[in-house]
Amino acid sequence: MMKKTLIASALLAGSSAAMAEFSGNVALATDYVFRGISQTDNQVAIQGGFDYVHESGIYAGTWASNVDPSFFNPASPSNPNGGNDPQIEHDMYIGYSSELANGIGYDVGFLYYSYPGFNDANTNEIYLKGSYKDFSASINYSDELDFLPSTESAWYIAGGYDMKLPADFGLSFHVGYNFGDAFDVAISTPFKYGFRDSYTDWSVGLTKSLMGIDLGLTYTDNNIDNNDCNLNICDSKFVFSVSKSL
Repeated sequence: MMKKTLIASALLAGSSAAMAEFSGNVALATDYVFRGISQTDNQVAIQGGFDYVHESGIYAGTWASNVDPSFFNPASPSNPNGGNDPQIEHDMYIGYSSELANGIGYDVGFLYYSYPGFNDANTNEIYLKGSYKDFSASINYSDELDFLPSTESAWYIAGGYDMKLPADFGLSFHVGYNFGDAFDVAISTPFKYGFRDSYTDWSVGLTKSLMGIDLGLTYTDNNIDNNDCNLNICDSKFVFSVSKSL
């Protein structure tokens, strides 16, 4: 969840001329959960990125995190050469965002997920986002969801609501729907993992700003059947994070 939170902040910043042109972020989280699934095998994640936002609304940025997707090429008695999984995720993105009348905003861009040393997982994604006051909605499309891994196409539709609470607390709600050909075919590996259908993920997060540091506690879950993912990377969990904008 940390990646999406930090990138989303950078994207929305494009509509504000008062925002500094260059910014950075760094975070430490108890897990890296992306669309309801742990990307670090339920381990700690160290993350960070840099963003450039032009007053015209054009922006570009980069973000990275350690990963440990043990489901990708798992080692097992029948696959002794397995376990050679990506260790780093490095994302790059470029787009344009603007704000229309009455607090309506939009954002369109391109996102590239790269995994150094494991190019088979590299994935392209385009997205369109919209916002109105504290509400947001987005749609992402990939012609090949290679980080799943799958060579089939996939869509991701999401919605969210963010509200400010007293004493610099914040509360956020998120729900997303993963669907497309990439989720319609089970993925067979020596260790049980795969999808047979689309799935929904959701989360509720509480944040607190304290002396320039952002603290976060997020509960995340999904409706993936245990028979389709008997790894605990798909389990519901709480994720605690500490982040800092630079």
